[in-house]
Amino acid sequence: MRPLTLQEAAQFLRMSRSSLYQRKDIPRYRRPGSRALLFDQDELEDWVRTGRIEPAPLAGSAADMLTTVPRPRERPSALHAVPASDDLDIQAAAVYHRNSRYR
Repeated sequence: MRPLTLQEAAQFLRMSRSSLYQRKDIPRYRRPGSRALLFDQDELEDWVRTGRIEPAPLAGSAADMLTTVPRPRERPSALHAVPASDDLDIQAAAVYHRNSRYR
């Protein structure tokens, strides 16, 4: 049993320190009354060998995802179809602002 600090364990696993904090499936220890994390090198080696990394569950099967082709979104037939009378009159609309200078 060789205890590793957080930095040493991150280098050993080739992961970032923040990933070691976030991953709760990686075996770790804390000394009583301490906030420092310690990792056992032998247990980390066993953890890597057994491949305890569990993939995230998929919404559908892989075959369904490969056969499903996304359809393109429908586009309007013409952008100029909006009548000119519907143009916004920016000056006519009152805008609320806390400062009376901008009302």
